[in-house]
Amino acid sequence: MRITQNTFTKNYLLNINNARARMSRLQDQLSTGKKVLNASDDPEAANRILRIKNIIAKHEQFAANVSDGETFSQATTSALDRFSDMLVEAKDILSRARNGSRVPDLQTFANQIDQLISDVVQTANTTFNGKYLFGGTQTTEAPFILAADRSAVTTNPNGITGEIRIIVDEGRTQVVNIDGQQAFQGTAIFQTLIQIRNDMQNGLAPTAAQLDAVTAHLDYVASQAGKSGLIMSALEMDGRYLDERSTELESLLSLDQDTDFAEATMQLKKEELMLDAALSVGARIIPKTLMDFLR
Repeated sequence: MRITQNTFTKNYLLNINNARARMSRLQDQLSTGKKVLNASDDPEAANRILRIKNIIAKHEQFAANVSDGETFSQATTSALDRFSDMLVEAKDILSRARNGSRVPDLQTFANQIDQLISDVVQTANTTFNGKYLFGGTQTTEAPFILAADRSAVTTNPNGITGEIRIIVDEGRTQVVNIDGQQAFQGTAIFQTLIQIRNDMQNGLAPTAAQLDAVTAHLDYVASQAGKSGLIMSALEMDGRYLDERSTELESLLSLDQDTDFAEATMQLKKEELMLDAALSVGARIIPKTLMDFLR
């Protein structure tokens, strides 16, 4: 089969152009650090990259949810710990008031309990990032209201119950809150303190039953703080899992997406040598004017 000069020249030019295209692609891979620059470069790899990136984006959202949940539960635990400290203080006041106190002394103790009532209500209405921690699903309204005459504590008429859940993984959620009913047994704790204050204002020393009631409330709130701590631990575990999974996904993405600089550099050098050799051979076969153009 006879190969004409035109056919040889056409094939030669095609090979030269292909070699230069390969070199250009390798140079782009080295300059960008990415080996798949267009979907057409490697359709299968491009699809894998897109799929992995979508999974990574979901995991980033899960991680953000977990981080928000952790800070919310940390704030909840801290508020419950402060509430417990106030009940410890209330126990101390009651113990001193029961120790043969005179009526004037009882009034002083009543004033101290009255201040504690304000403090515990304020703590029960703690907000974090503009949300009431113990309002249940009603996070924009104060869950507990102290009457103007300080005679009672009532709850938000729209409710103080309900779970706040976050998505921590595909098909899995986690509760992050302790609602007001759970945390403080509704208004029971507040009403106990109000009754003790009223009795002391009327000259009645606290009873053993009242002291026991405050102790029981303290134990209960401490148990709720422990429950909040367990939520924190669960979220921390979720966070660690997501971190590990994200590292794995980034590694998988790198295999398909990132340039192997050593390999690409070696391949580019090889292509340059092959192109130089081809141009050298062509210089002896193809007319000089065409070779000048190619160079």
